[in-house]
Amino acid sequence: MSNQRNAGPRSDQWSGMTPADRSLSTADVDDVFEVLADWRRRAVCHYFASGDQTTANVAVLASAISEQEGTSTVDATDTSPSTIRTQLEEEHLPVLHRIGLIDYDERSGAVKYWGSPTVEKWADHAQAVTQRTDF
Repeated sequence: MSNQRNAGPRSDQWSGMTPADRSLSTADVDDVFEVLADWRRRAVCHYFASGDQTTANVAVLASAISEQEGTSTVDATDTSPSTIRTQLEEEHLPVLHRIGLIDYDERSGAVKYWGSPTVEKWADHAQAVTQRTDF
């Protein structure tokens, strides 16, 4: 059994698919946990899953996540929107794009969320667990 992961872009996996066809059912379990491993990636998924919107600008996402971090128990070092925006642009959005949860245009900052019931379910569970204070 090999522990080697496919580190390359997975855009070919999604070519020719309609948005309704896009789901993580064909993705590796490792990809799901890569999304869930970081609070800000979960926050991006939660932002889209909890509202009616499927598109947003990275600046809007950064502001929403900054507000959410200001009221959460997550141990974040810098919750300013500008710092969060930089981290989204350089780290988190490229990961979500590579996995196929979003389309991300670096030039315009536009983000299109495709969604995944599997990721959304586990992200909700992770959020509930991190908000508990009885353990």
